[in-house]
Amino acid sequence: MVIFRLIAGSIWIFAGVFDKLLNPNFLNPTSTQYVGFTIQYFAEGSPIKQFLYAVAFPHPILTGQLVMIGEISFGVLFIMGALTKLASTVAFYTNLIYFLSAAWTGAEEYGINLLLMAIDIYFLLGGAKDFSVDSLFQGSILWSSKLWFVIGSLIYLGVVILLYLHGL
Repeated sequence: MVIFRLIAGSIWIFAGVFDKLLNPNFLNPTSTQYVGFTIQYFAEGSPIKQFLYAVAFPHPILTGQLVMIGEISFGVLFIMGALTKLASTVAFYTNLIYFLSAAWTGAEEYGINLLLMAIDIYFLLGGAKDFSVDSLFQGSILWSSKLWFVIGSLIYLGVVILLYLHGL
């Protein structure tokens, strides 16, 4: 469904561009809007607190930059319908981390991330069919959900390992 791709893509682009890239305080350690404070706040009551402190908190600027790049990339790929199964896999893990990190705060993060996880699963399984770059590859190995799930999972795991090792 094109409309879901456009909606999900616009949510990602808005978050990546307006909330982060164009926000001079996002990567500014002296600001109350600093990503490091957000990570710390979300980690406090989170069921994945230890994960956040081990992976994201030791280097919040790098984490913030990767989040920004990911969100903008997901948005562009969803809107174009290009590598949608890969984007939806990595976006799913990102939404899952956001959901597990922020849901306890009562913030709107709970609902939006739950909804986006459902959309991510929908596009991982079904792909972007109409008005998409991906539609050119229907029927080929490049249409395989399993292939893109494995590649996306390895990419996400690689980033997590990189962040963890960088924090040691």
